[in-house]
Amino acid sequence: MKNKWTFSLISLVFVLSLSIVLFGFSSRLNVNPVDAYVVYLDGQKIGTIANEEEFDEYINQQQQNIRNIYEVDTIYPPKGVEIRKETTYNNNINTDEEIYNKITASKNFSLKGVKVTIESEEEDESDIVINVLSKDIFDEALENTIKAFVDHDQYAMFLAGTQPEIEDTGRIIENIDIKENVTYKTDLINVDEKIFTDVAELSKYLLYGTLEQQKMYTVKEGDTIEEVAKNNKLNVAEFLIANPEFNSENNLLYESQEVVVGLIDPIISVVVEYHSVEEEERDYEVEIKYDENQLKGYEKVERKGENGLYSVARKYQYVNGQLEDTITVSSTELKPAVSEVLVKGDKYVPEVADLSYWAWPTNRPYVITTYYEYRWGSFHSAIDIAGPGYGSDIYAANNGVVYEAKGGCSPGYSSCNGGRGNYIIINHNAGGYYSQYMHLASIDVSVGQTVARGQHIAKMGNTGFVVPSPSSYSPYAGTHLDFSIYIGVPYRGGYTINPLGLY
Repeated sequence: MKNKWTFSLISLVFVLSLSIVLFGFSSRLNVNPVDAYVVYLDGQKIGTIANEEEFDEYINQQQQNIRNIYEVDTIYPPKGVEIRKETTYNNNINTDEEIYNKITASKNFSLKGVKVTIESEEEDESDIVINVLSKDIFDEALENTIKAFVDHDQYAMFLAGTQPEIEDTGRIIENIDIKENVTYKTDLINVDEKIFTDVAELSKYLLYGTLEQQKMYTVKEGDTIEEVAKNNKLNVAEFLIANPEFNSENNLLYESQEVVVGLIDPIISVVVEYHSVEEEERDYEVEIKYDENQLKGYEKVERKGENGLYSVARKYQYVNGQLEDTITVSSTELKPAVSEVLVKGDKYVPEVADLSYWAWPTNRPYVITTYYEYRWGSFHSAIDIAGPGYGSDIYAANNGVVYEAKGGCSPGYSSCNGGRGNYIIINHNAGGYYSQYMHLASIDVSVGQTVARGQHIAKMGNTGFVVPSPSSYSPYAGTHLDFSIYIGVPYRGGYTINPLGLY
């Protein structure tokens, strides 16, 4: 009887205890399940909110200042924030403010925009990513950048397809392109990143590669565009691009006028291709006859020379305003040149140059793609001659002896022979003059050999450092002759002069 009473008492105590536990636990649970939203930050749970839409509205209220700055309607949680809907009996719900504060403690919020990626063509350079509010902003800035390198009226006609056809002479745009691959992606962008909202600001960045204030120059009395450009290590074309209010180097400057002399460094490559037909004069050659019966210094024109005239069709390719390649499509002689015959006294000495008369070092017709001038912030101490084409003949500019002839370079190896590629240096044995011929395809003379004015010495090529670089799909890209004249031994104390001053 006693054992029976004891068992009943124990059972009663257990039931009462269990009831107390269940009552306490149920007091912390909802009677019915509810929908809640669990918030994760970079995969870690940071709390639970009651309503996702209300949380988004709270964010937009708190981020009103950012919305006003960027003139947008909606601000979004940063990347890494994930909100998952869950059904739960747990009523331990965080306030929107608590979750907002946890997020802002580690990350900034985002707005919807467009990431523009400009893919680099060089393996060792990173792609450039530009954030904009809309694709239209980038497209308009890109249009402004293109216009910096193209005549506005001709560009408008190109877009409209209304360029006049070339009849006798003229020049039209055949194509405009961007060398780099540009892609667009709509994405959430953190507000602490640079986001372009102004077309003018982005246009400046695309042209100069920086948002820093550009170097300015205050014009002095008597300054010319050519002088200002040269003194600031610009060529005239670069000056005109930086100062679009001028359209010619002959435009006048006035005292105290401020002009931009910062070096443009575009982050995109605007490629403009032209087709041109021009009438060009062919300079007459001078044939020299030596009369041993006449005293030294005797000179008489036996027949006067006359320039020829020819019609030349060419393709030109400009990259960011700089002529990089040209191809002669056709050349039609309209009037033949007549050589001048000059009789000079004294016996001809082939190893000594006659400094009064210099032979042009390439075939005709030709184009000088770079003059003796500043280019890309440094001085180009030679002239680049293109047009006759890969493998065309190169000639000695005057009598002399081959001082140096170095080969061994193939196209595509830009550092070969210090960037000069295959090259020849001739000592003209008069007045300290030396001539240098670079980027040759082949060399057809040897060191110590005596050469005569106008004698074939090499073939035009594209070895060493040339722009554009040759490749498997464009093996003849960059073909030209880099021609320089030195007074004194090149690279051993000699200095250059403008080769065109000799002709």
